[in-house]
Parts: sequence; structure tokens; C-alpha cells
Amino acid sequence: MITTIPVSLLRLAAATILPLIALVAQDKLPKWKQDPYTKNKPEALQKAGYVSYGPFPFGGRGAAEAQTTDIEKSLPYTQLRWIETAHFRIGMDLPEWVVPMDPVTRAKIRSELERLAEKLPGVDPKTRKLDPWLRAHLFAQRCEDLHAEFCAMAGIKDADFPQDAKNVVKMPGSAYMGYGPHLGMKDKYLVLLFESMTPFQTYLDEYLGRKSKFGQRWHFKDVGCLIFSIATECDGGRLKHDTALHCTLAFNLSQNLLDGFRYYNYDLPVWIREGVAHWFERRVDEKWNSYDQTEGSPADIRTTWKWKPILRGMVGSDKYRPFSECYQWRDFGDIKFEDHMAIWSRMDFLQSMGHDKWRTFLFEVKGRVNEDWSPNMNDLVGATRDALQKAYGISVLQLDEKWAEWVKANYPSQ
Repeated sequence: MITTIPVSLLRLAAATILPLIALVAQDKLPKWKQDPYTKNKPEALQKAGYVSYGPFPFGGRGAAEAQTTDIEKSLPYTQLRWIETAHFRIGMDLPEWVVPMDPVTRAKIRSELERLAEKLPGVDPKTRKLDPWLRAHLFAQRCEDLHAEFCAMAGIKDADFPQDAKNVVKMPGSAYMGYGPHLGMKDKYLVLLFESMTPFQTYLDEYLGRKSKFGQRWHFKDVGCLIFSIATECDGGRLKHDTALHCTLAFNLSQNLLDGFRYYNYDLPVWIREGVAHWFERRVDEKWNSYDQTEGSPADIRTTWKWKPILRGMVGSDKYRPFSECYQWRDFGDIKFEDHMAIWSRMDFLQSMGHDKWRTFLFEVKGRVNEDWSPNMNDLVGATRDALQKAYGISVLQLDEKWAEWVKANYPSQ
């Protein structure tokens, strides 16, 4: 005889058993993987705007897709906390950080924690200690903030991009927007932050095939996503300061968003990439500046951070290269310190003219395609020249003159 169980009893059993299963799974997690704020509860993750704490796909290894579990096996001595948000997959092995007494840093952290407390129970905005999980939540929030600002500046939203590369077909009246839902990339943007240089370099070697002492941006071509990874021991250890690490994240992640916009098929001229990166970074804090460099092309780095008064006194001189020269550069090694300041300020000048003009400029230089929607990488310098004229009504030869006038009217003398 077949016994029929009422649906109501099945629902009651599910409501009783499933939470117990979740609790058992939670208890099996190592203590450091148990988030004291969400308790790893699905409803708390959803309220925080999270998709998952893993495991999930994370870049690649060779031509194959990698998983967070693969990385944990490669780095068994780390305590990686994983968070997947709407637009990012993030891994962090960062230590507790004590908030210093200086009022600027304390005010910054408190403001961020106040926003975080609206989404996460138990967050104390006045805390003096950022435990590893709290730092993970802060960096997840910072990533999403940057993504939101980038999209607002470009006048774009998630729905503008194709959901599946297989469905990207040229249609009458349609605009090319890349090959996937993540600003045109196929998969989410990745961030991997370490405390120590050793696991950072092990990861680079095993998954990127790179050996470096500098932070890395990388395109996983077979997977269709971009990563930024760094250790706080990079850059002479200055990144141990939470604000410094936040700044270098903004510097590098903004470049990845720019590169990925309408798919990463080619590199933009360095003045655009470095200018955007400086602009986003210095909006976080002007004291902590990053510079693109490689072992073969070390950056001209200075600790000077009050750039506005320096530039006000410098415009119109020969202490920096003219825009007619720098807009043609293709190598970060061409940029000297004074040029970094000028590149940032020129970008500041362009952004001061509003989002609509920036959107026009961005669409002219990024995601250029031929009639069949194959990548058009021809004459990027010329495309930049034409885009400036179309978006801003400024020629290459006119830009420095108009920029100098704006600097003198808007930057302080000291």
C-alpha cells in the first residue's frame, strides 16, 4: 500500500530540516570561514547584497576554469575569505587592522562602517579594530561603490549589456556592447588581496604564469574575465595601511573596468588608462598615490601628494610634456612624475565637463568595431584625437591651453 504524505507535512519537515542541515554545514566550516556578521545565513547574505561565500569559479589556470577550492588547495597556509557580489568575486587573506587616531582616517572608516551597518547586523561604526571579516565586507562594498560610480559616469546600466556571448549578433539599429553581462565581459571582475608576498607570488606563478613583485592586472582570455591581485607587502609595505590598500584597489580596479568595458580587445592609450586610475584613486584619498610600472619600466615615484597647488604653478611651463606628445604614448614607462600629475589633472578637467561628454568620448575610443563587429584596433591615437573633438569640441593642440585656464581658476595656490 502506498502512503500519501500531506503537502503541509512535507513543507513543515523542509522548514525544520533544511535549517538544521545549514547549521551542520556551518559547524563543519573552519572557524575563520564563519562570518560573525551574517553567520553565513543565506537571508543575511542576500540582505548584504551578496550571492555566495563560495565555492565559485575564479579565473583560470591555463585554458581551464579555476575554482576557489583549487586556489585554497594551492595555498593551504592562507585563510582566504570569499565573497561574491553582484559584479565581483573577491578573495581576501588580510589581517586585523587597528584604526589609527588620525581624524581623517577615523572619519573615513566610520562613514563606511555606518553604511555597512545598514546591511550587516552587528557592525559597530565606532570600532577601533577591523577584524578580517569586517575588512572583507568593507572591500566588497568599496568594489561595488566603484562599479556604481563608473557606470554612472558612463551613463550605463547592467541591462545595456548582452547576457550571453552566443546571442551577440549584429542587428539593424543595435549597438555593440561586448560579449557578456559584466560591462561587456563574459564573467565577473575578480579581486584577490593577500597580506604576504609568498602566497601572492605563488598564485601569480601557478594561475597567471607570472613572476612579479608588483600588483597585477590580468585578462583570463579563455574565461573572459579580468583580475586585480596584490599583497600588502608590495610597494615597500605601505599597503598595510587600509586607506593605502583602498586607494591602490581604486587605481587598478578602475582600469580593469575601463579595459573590460565593451569587452577587452585592445589597450587604450596610457594617458587615458593612467588618468582614469589616478582620478578614481585620488577621490578616495590624495595622500596615497599609485603608479603603473613593470620590472623593465619602473615608475618615477614621489611621496609628494599635494598636486593641485604644484600644478597651478606649473601649467604653461616646460616641466611636463605637452598633451600633443603624451596622447601618443603606448608605454607606462614614458610617464615621468610631473607627467603623472598633468595626466591626472587633464582627466580632472575633462570630468569637470560632465558625464554626457565623458560618455561620448568613452564610446568613441572603447569598443571600436568594424562593420562585422570584429575588433577595430586601427589608429587608436587618431581615434582619441577625433573623440576629443566630437565629445568636448577641443583639438589636441587646444587642450593644454584650455586645461591651463581651468587649473588656474579652480586649483588653490597652496
